[in-house]
Amino acid sequence: MNTQIGLHGVSHFFDTPHGRISLFNDVDLVFEGGKTHAIVGPSGVGKSSLLSLAAGLEPPRKGEVTFVLKGRELTTTQLRRNSGFVFQQFHLLPELDALGNIALPLKLEGDRQALAKASDWLERVNLRERAGHKPSHMSGGEQQRVAIARAFATDPAFVFADEPTGNLDAATSSSIIDLMFGFAEETGAALIVVTHSDALARRAHNRLALSPSGIEAIA
Repeated sequence: MNTQIGLHGVSHFFDTPHGRISLFNDVDLVFEGGKTHAIVGPSGVGKSSLLSLAAGLEPPRKGEVTFVLKGRELTTTQLRRNSGFVFQQFHLLPELDALGNIALPLKLEGDRQALAKASDWLERVNLRERAGHKPSHMSGGEQQRVAIARAFATDPAFVFADEPTGNLDAATSSSIIDLMFGFAEETGAALIVVTHSDALARRAHNRLALSPSGIEAIA
C-alpha cells in the first residue's frame, strides 16, 4: 500500500430518459505505483469511465476509490497535483506555443524553473526546434509528444492516458508508445492507459480486459 490507487466494490452507471445504462459492477482493482497498466476492451464498456474514476475526475456511483502516495492517503485534489494526463485529442492550449504548453502546469505550481524544465522536456521529446510553434502549426504526432512532455514534466506519481495513439498512424504510434513507457520507467511514475492498441497493451506490466461481464487480468 505504499503508492497505489484502489477501486473497492466500484459500480458505475448512467441514468437516461430510456432507463439506466450500467457500465460495470462491483469492481475490485488496484493500480500499483511504479507499474504500467493497460485497460482494453470493446467500445462502450466503460474503459474511459474507469480511467476517469481512477484519476479522481469523477466519483463512482457505488463503492470507493482510494489514493495512496508513499503510504499517505490523498484527496482527489492532491491526486490531481500528483498526476499527468495524455488524451487522444491532445488537449493542448491553442494560444500557447509548445514551450508554453509544457511550462503551464509547472507555472501553476509556482515553479520558478518552469521554462527551463519545459525546455529540457521539449528536448527529450526531440522538439526543440518547435518551441515557438503553436499546436495548429504542428502535426498530430508532434502535438502528442508535447502532451507527453507536459504530463511528465511535473514529476507525477501517476500518468493517465486515454487512447493516446488513437489519432495517429502506425509509425507515429510506435514512437509515442516508446516515449510514454520509457519515461514511465525512467521516472517511476505509474502509467495507466486505456487503449485499443494490442502493441501498446503488450508493453504494460498488467493488462486488464473490461467487458460487460466484468474485468479480468490478461496473462
